[in-house]
Amino acid sequence: MQNLKSIFDHPKISDPERDPHLYDWKRPFHGKNDVAYLNKLLKRRSRKAVPERFSSGITDYNSFGNCCKQRVFFTTTYAKTLKSHKEYIKNYMPQKDKPGITEEAEMFGVPPEEYLDNMVPLHFKWIISPESQKVDLQLLANAVIKHIEQLTGYEFYWRGVIHTDTGHHHLHIVVNGKDKNGKSVRFPKDMIKNTIREITSNIITNMVGERTQEEIENAKARLPLAKRWTEFDEQLKEMPEKIFIKNLQPSIVQRLQFLHSINLATKDGLFYSLNPDFEEVLKATGRYNLYLEEYLKSDLPLRLFEGGTITGKVDKVINFDRDESWNDAIIIRKENERIYIPVYQLHKQHLEGRTVRIEHAAGGTNRNISNKDIRIVDNKNRDYSLTR
Repeated sequence: MQNLKSIFDHPKISDPERDPHLYDWKRPFHGKNDVAYLNKLLKRRSRKAVPERFSSGITDYNSFGNCCKQRVFFTTTYAKTLKSHKEYIKNYMPQKDKPGITEEAEMFGVPPEEYLDNMVPLHFKWIISPESQKVDLQLLANAVIKHIEQLTGYEFYWRGVIHTDTGHHHLHIVVNGKDKNGKSVRFPKDMIKNTIREITSNIITNMVGERTQEEIENAKARLPLAKRWTEFDEQLKEMPEKIFIKNLQPSIVQRLQFLHSINLATKDGLFYSLNPDFEEVLKATGRYNLYLEEYLKSDLPLRLFEGGTITGKVDKVINFDRDESWNDAIIIRKENERIYIPVYQLHKQHLEGRTVRIEHAAGGTNRNISNKDIRIVDNKNRDYSLTR
């Protein structure tokens, strides 16, 4: 108790208001720890040098959030047959017998004899299309392959070609399913979805410099007219059911006008109302090229297959060449609606007018449905595989 009392045994001040030190500020004690401070700096520098989405140890890439980096479209597909592999190498890449092409495109990469001698059924097909047309695409192909080899440890057999027939020059690369050391080539999902595109973007930025303010503004000006889900749609989604345009930003108004032009919004004077399915349609169109076209001309409501079991008559078959096989689809007609079902690499087999049954857990914008999930139902309600 004596110790407890001593806490309050302060010297009494007869006149506290006249105490000259009553309101003095005293600096608290701070023990400086140089080692801890150094560790903190090193940790901060390490996080800055290596983006979180790279766990590979690559340190020469900047933050992904830089809007001045060069933009690039990247997509990939794969096939598992030697026949399609040879067809792609010998005909599609050099554009043999393609209407309007008078001269075969020149290919590059490993020597053609070396590639053909080591060809296996599995192969990966990449399309790289930079926003900037100042890029040396052959130089870009070599740089991308080199970086991916460093990242994965593979030594690829690969061939590349530049196509100029679309008005926007782009690059096609095929990678053999077995590398020079006999390893089976595989790419993790995140590498396909993010890493290769980000690496390519950084390489292009190093080649031609960052996007100019004019290029950025031009891209922004095109965004309200995009046939896909955009940042403007995220804002519109949070607005009231009836959107009054008088005080909105011009870009938002332009977006509403565009949505009205493609029948995804209605207009009443200065008010716009979005269709209930506008989000589904835009997201589906961003993934499947012809979805919006089919949506606009459909005599019944069109929706994207969301998985589960469905039986119905095939109303239409959408079948592309192998290089665009991710856009293959069938449309099934039901009594009150039509269902758009994306199918990866749909066989060129006559299906229109036939009744089919599809069972698959995935749907929406997943690309997991294939021929094996489609079964043809005969008049006796028996079903059999499409590949029978």
